[in-house]
Amino acid sequence: MARPLVLIIDDEDIQRTHLAEMSRQAGFRTVEAANGLEALDVFQQVEPHIIVTDYHMPGLDGRSLVARIRHLRKGSRVPIMVITSDDLRRTKIQLLQAGADDFLVKPVDSLEFTARLVAMARRAAILDVLGTVTVQRNEALRSLEARTRELERLTHGLVASLERASSLNDTDTGLHIQRVSSYAAHLARAHGADEALAQQIHRYAGLHDIGKVGIPDAILKKPGQLSELEFEQMKTHTLIGAELLREAGLPDVAIHIALYHHERWDGTGYPHGLAGTDIPLEARLVAVADVFDAMVTRRVYKDSVSLELADSELARVGGTQLDPSLTALFNREGAEIRHIYQQYTDAPTESASWT
Repeated sequence: MARPLVLIIDDEDIQRTHLAEMSRQAGFRTVEAANGLEALDVFQQVEPHIIVTDYHMPGLDGRSLVARIRHLRKGSRVPIMVITSDDLRRTKIQLLQAGADDFLVKPVDSLEFTARLVAMARRAAILDVLGTVTVQRNEALRSLEARTRELERLTHGLVASLERASSLNDTDTGLHIQRVSSYAAHLARAHGADEALAQQIHRYAGLHDIGKVGIPDAILKKPGQLSELEFEQMKTHTLIGAELLREAGLPDVAIHIALYHHERWDGTGYPHGLAGTDIPLEARLVAVADVFDAMVTRRVYKDSVSLELADSELARVGGTQLDPSLTALFNREGAEIRHIYQQYTDAPTESASWT
């Protein structure tokens, strides 16, 4: 099987050569372009598996290039990473809106670049398989008279299949998905979300870690602390998950949950460093539910904590890691949260006081 081909685009020869060399050392083939217009010609000729482009270039900048590629028939699915010296939130939002999958800020860290590139290659391979299934599903739908009803049935089946795939990576408890989904949906309703959104959150919250199907077991199930490179690879599960759900045709709520549930309220999370209310509400809701459940659940690398301690810790990280209004609301809903915990746990629950 041929090694994945990476198209490297940068108007600075030194930077372009450096990125190409790092890509080759990671096991990729490379082809280069010195500007955006040249890149469009090269893309049509060689059909690369991955694109890595600079942002600031004369003539056709990175954002415009991404948008042009996304409008090409062959460019709708190819993973695109943008390299930029601009770390402004506005730039990140514009790149995401244009269709970029990921971006790195200069100076580029070689470990992070390699990890992101490997994740993109793995994601592209998974998407090829999922794309075939999706095409077959769409062809079948066109032949059915009850298109709307059948689409709903197939979508439910797809979500169930993805949840089963995700649960294979959660060896500590098979009930984590049910708890997180129920916590997040209840919190959404308590927050005042309309019922349609609450139902979507309940349906798709369990897919928050689906991207871990693209992370090696040696990293997922490592009992000790991850190395820097391993952690960079682990972080890419958010990108993989979002692409999987987008290719599967699921709505933005599902994609946002997978992509943004590890962003932090203070802007220090991943994959894109969004902060505050720039993080979609559905991702902030699931983040609270996921963090709480992680604390009260024993994992291969840690013990569980009591419900009381989890309650206190959740309040402590409100305003830094998590949305402070949602953590406060979660704690105020303690009685219902405790009921959900008891409903979906195999272990006896310790007595706990809830505020």
